[in-house]
Amino acid sequence: MLISRNESSRSWREVRASCASVIRELESRGVDGSHRVLLSAANSTASVLTTLALMEMGVSVGLVDRGVTPNQFARLVEEADADFFVSDHEEEAPAFARLDARWIPLHALDTAPAADDTQAELSFDRWARRSDALIVWTSGSLGRPKGVVRSGSSVLANVSRTQDRMRYTETDVLLPLLPFTHQYGLSILLLWWQAKASLVLLPSRRTDLALEAIVDLGVTVVDSVPAVYEGMLRLLDRGRVSTALLESVRMWCVGGEPLQDDLQRRFTERLGRPLLDGYGSSEAGNIALAAPDNPHHCGRPLGGITVTVVDEEDRPVPAGQVGEVIVHTPDLMVGMLEPGGRVREHQRTVHRTQDLGFLDEHGNLRVLGRKAAVHRFGNTLYPDAITAKASECGRPVRVVPVEDGRFGTDLVFVVADPEERPAAHWRRAFAELVAEYEQPNKVLVVPEFPEHTNGKANLTALRYMAQAALRSGRAEEEKQAASAARPAGPAIPFADRITVLQDVARLLSERRPEVLRILTEVSNHRTAADEIDASIEALEGAVAEVSRYSPPAARRIGVLMPSNIPLYGYILYVVIPSLYSQEIVFRPSRMIDAQTRALHKLISTVHDLPLVLDGSGQREFLDNVGKKSDVLVFTGSYENAEMIREQLPEQTVFCFFGQGINPYVVGADADLNRAVDGLVRVRMLNSGQDCFGPDVVFVHTSVSAQFCNLLSRRVEALRLGTPDDATADYSAMFYDEAFEATLDYLRGKREFVAAGGRIDFVDRHVRPTVLIHPTDTPFLPPEMFAPVFNVVPFSSEEWLDEVLRHPYYAERAMAATVFGSLPKTVEALRERHMVSVDQTLIDIEDGNKPFGGRGIRANYIAVGRKRHTEPLLLSKAVADYLPGRS
Repeated sequence: MLISRNESSRSWREVRASCASVIRELESRGVDGSHRVLLSAANSTASVLTTLALMEMGVSVGLVDRGVTPNQFARLVEEADADFFVSDHEEEAPAFARLDARWIPLHALDTAPAADDTQAELSFDRWARRSDALIVWTSGSLGRPKGVVRSGSSVLANVSRTQDRMRYTETDVLLPLLPFTHQYGLSILLLWWQAKASLVLLPSRRTDLALEAIVDLGVTVVDSVPAVYEGMLRLLDRGRVSTALLESVRMWCVGGEPLQDDLQRRFTERLGRPLLDGYGSSEAGNIALAAPDNPHHCGRPLGGITVTVVDEEDRPVPAGQVGEVIVHTPDLMVGMLEPGGRVREHQRTVHRTQDLGFLDEHGNLRVLGRKAAVHRFGNTLYPDAITAKASECGRPVRVVPVEDGRFGTDLVFVVADPEERPAAHWRRAFAELVAEYEQPNKVLVVPEFPEHTNGKANLTALRYMAQAALRSGRAEEEKQAASAARPAGPAIPFADRITVLQDVARLLSERRPEVLRILTEVSNHRTAADEIDASIEALEGAVAEVSRYSPPAARRIGVLMPSNIPLYGYILYVVIPSLYSQEIVFRPSRMIDAQTRALHKLISTVHDLPLVLDGSGQREFLDNVGKKSDVLVFTGSYENAEMIREQLPEQTVFCFFGQGINPYVVGADADLNRAVDGLVRVRMLNSGQDCFGPDVVFVHTSVSAQFCNLLSRRVEALRLGTPDDATADYSAMFYDEAFEATLDYLRGKREFVAAGGRIDFVDRHVRPTVLIHPTDTPFLPPEMFAPVFNVVPFSSEEWLDEVLRHPYYAERAMAATVFGSLPKTVEALRERHMVSVDQTLIDIEDGNKPFGGRGIRANYIAVGRKRHTEPLLLSKAVADYLPGRS
C-alpha cells in the first residue's frame, strides 16, 4: 500500500495499475527502453510511480536531488547526455530551453490507475540487465559531486542483501523521512516494493507530522538521518506526544552520516529502543547494517560483502583500532559518469571509502567520518574522530578544520545548542572530553546545523561559518586594539545598524552556495568565492572604518553601481554607508541588473535598512536622485563621470571610481616564479574582466626570456570551465563590449602573440594570450577587460621611469606592482600610484581603507567645480568633503 498525506491511499494492485498508466504516458511522449531519463522531484505519489515506471521500462534512470536549481539540473542533464528529464518544477525554467533533451513535467504524467485490473507484477527485468541502470550523484563532501553509475542487477542484489538482514514483511508500515533521489531513500523504496509492505509519504523535514503518522498509522519502521532524530527528541521533551504511543515502531533506523554515541544513548533512554545505524554509499549501496538482533554500531557487513580496516600502509589493523574502511563488494558501481554521458568504467570490486572507522571484536563496523587528516602541534589529527569524542557533551558537535597560512590548522568546534549557551560553557565541556592538542581555537554556538535537503548536515556551510567565525574574532581583536589606541571620537551616526551588518556577514557565510549561484552568472567560481570573502571581511571591518574617519550623517547617498563585482560593490557602496546615511538609493548597472536585484532580494531578508533600488534610466536617476543626494557615487568611464559631474549641484560630493593601467614591473633580481604566479592571479581575476588586471607588464631584459617562457607555460596550462566549475581557472567572457574590443585588439597585434590567441566566436571564449612586444617600446596600452598579457622588455630603469611619467600613464595612475629591487621606480610610482611591492594588488586591497591613485581618469572626488585626485574610501570622502548636518 502507498499512503500519502495529501492523496488517497493506493493498494498494491492500484500501484501496479498506476505504473501502467505512467508507462503509457511516457511511451506516448517517445520514451522507450533505449533512453536515459533524469528525474528530480520531491517525494510524492507521482515521483514514486514514475521511478518505478521508468525502471519497469528498462531505461537508464538518473536521480537528482530536488534541492538543485534549474540551472544545476540542466547542467546535469547535459553532462549525462539524457534524452528526457522529468521534474516537478512549477513552470519550465529558462535553463531548460537550451537543452536538446525533452522536459516532461511530473504533473503531466497520468497516475490514475489503469482500467485493466490484471496488471502484471513489476519485474524490472529489463532494468536489471542494464549496466547503466542507475545514476546517482555523490554528496560532494570531497569535492564537486560525481555521477555514480550502477548496474540494475547490482542495485537489486544489494536490496536483496538488505532484506535478508532487516527482514521487512507485508505487515510492515515504512516511514522513510528521506529523499528517494538518494541512495538511502531509493534503497527503502525498493525494499518496500520487494516486501510488498506499506509506505507512508511525508515531507522529510516535518518531524511533527512524522510523530502523528506513527501514532495514527501504526508505523513499524522509521528511516532518517541523525538530525531528524534530534528533532524528535526535542518534540518529545516538549510533550508533543507520549513515547508510549510510539511503541508500534519495531525498528528506528538511521544513516546518511555518522551516528554519535551521545544521540544513541539519549534516544535509547527516551524511546526504549536503540537507533539501528547503517553504513552505505552512492558507489556501493548498503554495506553494513545493525538489526534488532545485533544493534551494535553499524552492525556486521551484509552477506557477500567484506570490510577491512587498514593503516596508512594498507596493513589490516586489530579490532578496535582506527583506520581507513575498505569494502569488498560485488555491488560496486560500474563506473563514473563523464561529460557527454560516457561511463568511465571501474573494474575493481574493492572500494576505498576514504572513511575512518574500526571493527569491534565481533566484526561490527563503527564509522567515525571522513579520513582527511590535519597536522597540528606536531600531531596528526582526524577531525571526525575528535567530533566523536566531543559529541559526548550532550549536543551535536562538528569539528571543522580551517587552514591558516600563518598558524597552521585551526579547529573550530561548532555545537548545535537550541538554548544557545555561551561558548565559554561549551569550551569547558570540551576540555573534559578531548586531549590538550585537540582543544578548539574557536567555539561557535548555533541553534541547529545547516542542512542539505536530505537532512544531512551541510558540511560546506559549516566550513564557511567556521571560517567566518575565525575572521570575525580576529577582526574584533583588531578593533579593540585600535579603539584603545585612539581617543574617543564622534559616535557612528546610525550605530543601531551595526548588528544588521553583522547579520549580513552571517548570511553571506551561511548561505554561501546561494550567493555563489548568483555571482557565477557573471563571473567564474574562483572570483565569486573571493568576492564573498572580501565582502565578509569588509563588513567585519566596517565599524572600525567608520569610527576611524567619523563621517557626518548624510541625508541621502546615491549610487550608480559598477558593471562588475555586484556583491562587493553592494557591500562597499550600499550596505556599509548605511552606518552614516539616512537613505541609500542605488541604480544597478544594466549589464548585471538581474544579479544585483537577486543579491538585494536575498540580503534584504536579514535587514530593514533604508536601501532603495531604483530601476530607472541613468538620466532619470540623475534628475530624481543624483541631483538631490548629498553624495553621489559612480563607477565607470571617465567620459561618463565628467558628463555626470557637470550636471550636479555645487554642494554635492561626487565620488568617481574609474580605471587604471596598473603597470606590473619585474626587475632583474625578482623571484620569477612568484612574479609569474602573482601576475596570472591578478590578470585572470574574473577571467581577465576586472579593473585590477595590469594592462602592461614591464620585465627587465636580463630575465625577460625566462619570465616569458614561465608565463607562457602557465597560461597554456590554464583550464577552461563553466562559471560554476570550482576547479576551472577561467571561463568564457561575459561582457560583449569587452569581447569585441579584445577581438579587434588581437587582430591588430597578432604578430606579437607568444601563447594562446585562439578565439571561439560562438562561446565567447578567448584563450588567455601572451603578447611580447619589442624591447623598449614606448607602449601605451588600451584599458582591457580580457585575459591578455602585454609584456614589454625594458633595458634600464631610467627608460622605464621615463615611460611611466608619460601623461598617458599619469592620467590613468591608479595602482602599480613591482617585483624585485627597483627603489627609484617604486618611489616614482608612489607619487601617483598605490604600489604593491613583491605582492599583488589583491594582497594589499582592503575594503575598509582608501585605495587608488592620483590619476584624473582613475579616480577623483569632486565638490563644486574642483576635483581632488586621491585614494578613495567612501566614508573618508564623506568625512573630508561633506559639511556636518544638523
